[in-house]
Amino acid sequence: MHPALFTTPGVRQFAEEIDAERQRQIAKFGEQHHPDGTGLPIHQHAANRYRDAADRNAAAGVLMWRDVLLEEVYEALAESDTSLLRAELVQVAAVCAAWAADIDSRTPAEKQPTEDVKGEQPTPGPAPRTERAHWVDIANALNAAADAGMPVGIDIDGTLTDRNAWSVVWDAAAARWTVAGYDEDIEERPACAKCRRPFDPADTRYAGRARYSGTPYCRGCVEACHDNEIADHRCVICA
Repeated sequence: MHPALFTTPGVRQFAEEIDAERQRQIAKFGEQHHPDGTGLPIHQHAANRYRDAADRNAAAGVLMWRDVLLEEVYEALAESDTSLLRAELVQVAAVCAAWAADIDSRTPAEKQPTEDVKGEQPTPGPAPRTERAHWVDIANALNAAADAGMPVGIDIDGTLTDRNAWSVVWDAAAARWTVAGYDEDIEERPACAKCRRPFDPADTRYAGRARYSGTPYCRGCVEACHDNEIADHRCVICA
């Protein structure tokens, strides 16, 4: 009796489909050999950014397969050592297998809109409050802020902010969105020389608000500056 080649449910079918696709690739393109093109600074910055995004979404309870896969893909692109790159590519394939297995596990009702026995869409009843309606409320609140002359925008780390003293952030402990800012001593707190927001020593994420080394800039502004690949790039930081 031969030992089982695959122990994880769904992996055998996934592997067989991968093998079939590889045969089609070989028939069309032959055996391919290309440089890796990985390990560039932009890939390392992106890996940290997508890792932070996945962590934030997981803490907020809104993690998606997209987040998991992008984190693994960019971690692979960040590697220049071929053995580490290969290990990361295996992890990418494992995530793809898990995602495909999740899709396969969904019921027909989860995969497509419900239809009645005649193949027609059922007659809709009273329209419930939809996810879009919540977003309309958010848009209305932002429009009200704009009408009041408030400079609301999206910062480089994804937070909603006036780029001065206030922002809306996710409080993981409370599992709620909350306003972050300082009522009394805002002018006395050291702030980033570019975005003008007060430094937050606890926010040591790659694109966080902690001071970057001994510079007058926050980590987020320095990270955004390094991400720019324009040859003649000039900004407050690197000028």
